[in-house]
Amino acid sequence: MGRKTVLVKKIDVKGTLLAIRVGKSKTIKTRDIKASSIRSAVRRLNLEFPCSFEATEDGLIDEVKVTRLK
Repeated sequence: MGRKTVLVKKIDVKGTLLAIRVGKSKTIKTRDIKASSIRSAVRRLNLEFPCSFEATEDGLIDEVKVTRLK
């Protein structure tokens, strides 16, 4: 009776990236979404959809900057 059910929060990386407007940049904390997951999603979206994303961690600590180019 003493154990609680742990709720799992799943983030939709693909949907999060597609919500970024063309020409805009968003900074995503790595505690929310892992950098490797963001890079993988950017690569998949650039191949599958007629859109272009760029992700960088240069000069950032615990963050990833994602830019939607088209």
